[in-house]
Parts: sequence; C-alpha cells; structure tokens
Amino acid sequence: MNNYHYTELRIDEVFKSLIPPLSQDEYRQLEENLLNDGCREPLCIWNGTIIDGHNRYEICIRHHIPFTTQEIHLETRNAAISWICANQIGRRNITDETRKYLIGKRYESEKYVGSLNIEGKNQFSSSTEVRPEMWGEPPEGTTRSKTARRLGEEYHLSHSTIEKYGTYTRAIDTLAEKDRELVPRILSGQTKISYENVIELSKLPTQELRRMSKQLIRNDRDFVGYASTRRDIEHRHRKSKTTPMSTADVSVKDMPAFDPDAEISSLTLTIPSWISSINRTSAATDLALVTDRAKSKLVCMLESLEKSADTLRSRIKG
Repeated sequence: MNNYHYTELRIDEVFKSLIPPLSQDEYRQLEENLLNDGCREPLCIWNGTIIDGHNRYEICIRHHIPFTTQEIHLETRNAAISWICANQIGRRNITDETRKYLIGKRYESEKYVGSLNIEGKNQFSSSTEVRPEMWGEPPEGTTRSKTARRLGEEYHLSHSTIEKYGTYTRAIDTLAEKDRELVPRILSGQTKISYENVIELSKLPTQELRRMSKQLIRNDRDFVGYASTRRDIEHRHRKSKTTPMSTADVSVKDMPAFDPDAEISSLTLTIPSWISSINRTSAATDLALVTDRAKSKLVCMLESLEKSADTLRSRIKG
C-alpha cells in the first residue's frame, strides 16, 4: 500500500553506496521531471529505510514534492542488500566495473543466507548479517556453489566468474575501508585498474595504498592508467637509497601488467545479460499498456545500441 509522505525517511549509507551515482546532466533531468510531473513512482523502503529512490527522495525533500512509498518485505539486512544489487544491475547507466561489483555483492550476501530472489523471499529465517570479518569461506551448511550456479544462470555467466566477482567485491570493499576516494573512480571507470591489480591493491597497508591513491587522483586526465602510476612510484622507490624496500613495495612491483584484452573480455561477459534483459522484457511486457513516450525512449536506446555495436563490429573486422 502506498502512502503520501512529506517527512524524512531513514537513509542507510551502505544501501546508498550501492546506488550508482547519476551524472550532473542525469540529476538535472530528474530534478526537472520531478518539478514538472511530480514523483510518480513510489520510493521503495525496508523497515522505514530507503532501498531505492535516494535521488528522487533528496530532490523531493528539497523542493517539498510529495511522494509515495512501497514497503518491500525482506527477512534480513543481507536480503535488502541483495535486492538493491539485483535492482541496480539491470540499469543501463552503470559501468562494467559497477556491474561486476554489484553481482559480486549480491553473491556475497546471498551465499550466507541461502536462496533469495529479488522479491525478497528467503527460504531461511536467519537474521544473520554478513560482516567483513566473516568474508572468506561461508559457514558449513550454506549454499555457496548453488548460489554461484544460480546467479550464473541468471546473468549468463559461469559459476567461477560469479565467484571471481565476489572476490573483486571483497577487494573493493576493503579498498573503501582504507581509502574512500579511490573506489568511486574505479567503479565509474575513470581510473582503469585490472582485476588482478585491484586484488593486489586491497592487500597493501593503508599508508601505502593512500600514497598510490593520491598519485592516481592527482592526475586530472580522464581514464587514468594504473600501470603508469605504478611505474612512477617504482621509479621513485628505486631512486631512494635511504630506506630499504618494504614488503609492500615488492608487492606493488610484482603486480601483473595491464591486460590488453580486459575491456573486450569484460564487454563479452556483459552482453549476454543485455540479451537476457531484452528477451525477458519482450516476453513479460504487454506493450499495449506501455505509454508511447516509454516505448519511444526504448526504441531510441535500442537504435543507439545497434549503432554502437555496428561501429565496434566494423572496427574489429577492419
């Protein structure tokens, strides 16, 4: 049941961090739409806390725009995290890095509490919450392999890839605990760092990591390369003769080189999920009930996707 609200709702920073940020243009467009048309879609909440609609909520509060809420019934906090991830993965404005992170986050949440779906149905009634100190192998009796296989089928990925994404997610979360500035750049694709180097970075001591992070962020060019920053730091380490090289320095030096196939491989793994989403929408949607505006926007995006695919295909063949 939806209820109109004019007052504040609770915001959980962990939940909010799972929502990919909008660009300035996207945020302005959303604000304009809400001012002109009002808040038509309800904000999704769990136990009074927002799990979808953070940007709309912020704009509505600032401009005193009434909004409705829809309570999502979920058994545990991990179920709420899984629901948020599943809801965000299908959105078109996320990067490949963010998609890998969200799939991994969903896997990490679900493998501890059993089989979940995006409606929040849980075959267990456990209130256990996954915490960082619990990362690693799940407790005896959980369904890690089944969860990996199930999510693999849903996203058209192998179960080993799902587990790999889980490792990536744990590394990103560890990086966020040590240095919050670097993670948004990685997930936005602005700072390009390979999977292997993300894992290695997460193992660095906090001070060493922050030094490298500042070096990356100091560069004002878009799509900063990790490899060049690593070489620069190594060069400065070699020039310094006053202090011996630490174990952390050896770890940085031994990191694998940038993989030239990384972008193509990532895209290859991502496209099947687009196909699945398109097929699912085509089968489940009654187009006669959909507004012309919504259909027009989708057609426009499909045409843009087709054009981009044709361009890339021509470059590959050429």
